[in-house]
Amino acid sequence: MFSVFFASDRSSSGKSMITMAFSSKVKELGYGVDVFKAGPDFIDPIAISKAVKTEVKNLDPFLIPARFLNSWVFNGDGDIGCTGGLNKERAFIVEGAMGLYDGNSYRIAENFKLPVVLVMDSKRISSTMASLVYGLKNYKKGVNVCGVVLNNISSARHYEIIFDEIKENVKDIEIFGYVLNDERVFSIKERHLGLTVQVTQNPEEAGKVFEKIISNIKDEVFRNIDINLMIRTLERESNGFNNLFFNYIRQVKNTRFKPKNNSGALVKKKNNTKVKVAVAFDKAFFFYYNFNFEILKSFGAEIVFFSPLSDKIIPKGVRMIYIGGGYPEIYAKNLAENHAILSEVYKFFENNGIIYAECGGLMYLSGCLTYKGESWDLSGILPFNVTMDNTRLSLGYRKVYLRERSFLGDKGLRVNGHEFHYSEIIMDKRNVNQYTYGNNGTDSPKENSAGFRNIFECENPACPGILKKEGYNVLNAVGSYIHLSFFSNKLIAKNMIDNAKMA
Repeated sequence: MFSVFFASDRSSSGKSMITMAFSSKVKELGYGVDVFKAGPDFIDPIAISKAVKTEVKNLDPFLIPARFLNSWVFNGDGDIGCTGGLNKERAFIVEGAMGLYDGNSYRIAENFKLPVVLVMDSKRISSTMASLVYGLKNYKKGVNVCGVVLNNISSARHYEIIFDEIKENVKDIEIFGYVLNDERVFSIKERHLGLTVQVTQNPEEAGKVFEKIISNIKDEVFRNIDINLMIRTLERESNGFNNLFFNYIRQVKNTRFKPKNNSGALVKKKNNTKVKVAVAFDKAFFFYYNFNFEILKSFGAEIVFFSPLSDKIIPKGVRMIYIGGGYPEIYAKNLAENHAILSEVYKFFENNGIIYAECGGLMYLSGCLTYKGESWDLSGILPFNVTMDNTRLSLGYRKVYLRERSFLGDKGLRVNGHEFHYSEIIMDKRNVNQYTYGNNGTDSPKENSAGFRNIFECENPACPGILKKEGYNVLNAVGSYIHLSFFSNKLIAKNMIDNAKMA
């Protein structure tokens, strides 16, 4: 068993490419793989999951409190976590975020004693690379930088120069090889926080195209990288991680099988009542933290999926709708023209059904979406419009406080989350004051006196004490730009499901 943390000095260095190729390769060699992405983004985990055919999980100390991190990584609770079992031929693979020491990404490598492999972009640099590797290796104690992969090498001579400089000036580090700069092979492009894949509209054809891309990437990556040296080095350097893993498993086993009553049997209270939660999932909406689904399930949710793009009805028996983020702006025309599902969602809202929407989901609940000069009417549940034209990026971790009671919980409850969007809200005071709806797929507007309110106050941890109003609520619909982590306060998920039972 071994582990690895792929890192670099900056973003866009090739970490995701190496993580994809390495995960695919070791899986091909017979290892069970558990793959994580440090940080809050969605795109990289989705792309890597498709490439490796293994669910990639977010690993973020701000979104996941310390008391849950071990169970999430080691599968200690048996319900939420990895699925590789106790197979000795098992690899734990983590891709870092941005630069190694940016934010708190390096804390993951430090706390879990993960051996770090640097993926360094060598374009327009040669001998100076050794100083960067030296600095990353020696900057902080407790971070075990044990190897390096050189990306964007222009020639064998280019690699030789960098190799010799690192060997001469940086002690106790392995150089595993290099990847040539070939854009014909590495055809996965970046969008916003991470990766996206340009594929055709036909799902079957798209799958084949993507598999071919990944196969080509894997072959090219390991054309000049010594995979056997990598695995041997990582096995040698993973003793700290392995000790943590097996100590945790032993601890959990002792806790789990400790007798709880006179008969010696473990008593486990079960709740068999299921609440059907419809999750919007298609090309327009697919940004979700996978742990949020698992936490909802632990409180009795039965997750079913539907497509606001193509479905005409929401699934039967649904007590709650969850609409995550994605790219609704790209598919705005299709979303707006699916009047049947817009009407279904609106009727569910009118009947006091619980709707929880994040970022792209909030845009879907708005009255109108403007993108590249065109405007499209959407559900009209929240009394404002949104635009992506001439807007700025809003990005960062957020501490969220409930300032009003809702199905999420009582006033004062706190939960952590992350914000990333380019769109902005355009408030229509007439709609807010009169609360008039008109874009719900029906012939005439509806009036509702339920009221419109902000229910969040959010704080950027980097600017403590400065609170901004956020989170928009009408009836039992809540929309926000912030992607909440239910791990940071599981009571939020429990309240959702408890209230959905009664809705």
